[in-house]
Amino acid sequence: MQSASMLESALLKTHFDVIPFGIYVVDVATYEVVFLNRHSRENLGPAEGGKCYKVVYDNDAPCLHCRIPELITAAGLPNGRTAVYDLYNERDERWAQIQEKAMGWPDGRVVKYAIAVDISELKETQNRLAEAHAELAIRNKELAGQNTMLRQNMDLREHVDRIARHDLKAPLSALIGLPQVLLENYDLPPEAAHIVSLMEQAAHSMLDMLNQSLVLYRLEIGEFVLSPRPVDLVDLAVRTCSRLSSMPMARGRKLHAALAGGPVPAGARVEVPGDDLLLGPMLQNLVVNGLEASPEGGDVEVDVVVGEENVALVVRNQGEVPAAIRDHMFDKYVTMGKRSGTGLGAYSAALAAKAHGGTIELDADVPGRTAVIVTLPRSGAAS
Repeated sequence: MQSASMLESALLKTHFDVIPFGIYVVDVATYEVVFLNRHSRENLGPAEGGKCYKVVYDNDAPCLHCRIPELITAAGLPNGRTAVYDLYNERDERWAQIQEKAMGWPDGRVVKYAIAVDISELKETQNRLAEAHAELAIRNKELAGQNTMLRQNMDLREHVDRIARHDLKAPLSALIGLPQVLLENYDLPPEAAHIVSLMEQAAHSMLDMLNQSLVLYRLEIGEFVLSPRPVDLVDLAVRTCSRLSSMPMARGRKLHAALAGGPVPAGARVEVPGDDLLLGPMLQNLVVNGLEASPEGGDVEVDVVVGEENVALVVRNQGEVPAAIRDHMFDKYVTMGKRSGTGLGAYSAALAAKAHGGTIELDADVPGRTAVIVTLPRSGAAS
């Protein structure tokens, strides 16, 4: 075993000088440096014969981290074990990964060789990562606190919204009921009766929008759950066109419903699973946008187009969407050229379409005309 160990040492010593890491050999009994390879001599100088703890670490006594006792038997012979560990050397302020093993030396002594690979840059990277992780943990904790506060604020907003909706419904109920009293108990001239009917329709629209407000809020925060019922899109399109045709914004413009681009036959029905409180305001917002964008004498059409798996609600009008907002027309607060525009109509329409598993898109390919296409799935609709 001793001769094999000495042969190993002879072969190692032959190749030590060409290895690009620091290597030194130490007598395990005396701590005397027996050999330094070229890399170590360039860093430590010709230090053979000196004590390893002084030469390598600039200590005055054997190092506390010394692994020699782990590498030899009780009789002082190599035990075949290899020690691998990381160490910070205060002498040169560098980190190294050390690999050490005991063996026999050609002169008969038992020595240990140490290979030291500089890992200072690796340690620096690890430290930076640790600092980054610590910083991230702190930020995550801060974000968790902010999210809790945001959740509380959202709950408060929802609570206030419910109170506001409840308090507003009482006067709105009066606005809805009084026109009926006037129409049933007073002999109003036709023009006055028409105006009173418009007042009733407007009050109903306000009530629908009030009921929708909390739904849109839940859509924004991702907490809305659709409870679909069959909604007749043909009836929705006809009712919306009829109601808005009487509004001032429709004066001088033609507004009509269509089925596959043609007249709507009597009794025609096209149903999809949905929520009328979402689909009604969605279509109204899109038609209002079309009326406002259409020039005097222009035509606005609400077309119901039936496909195998989907139904499309297509709102077509004369006039063009400004090029500057086409790519983000359905984002929040995007508007241009409308004095009283809020930029919420198309945004809320997009939310409603998404809630139904549908899509919404702008078609501005035909110069002078605009189409908004809402595609809704037919799955689950009553036949």
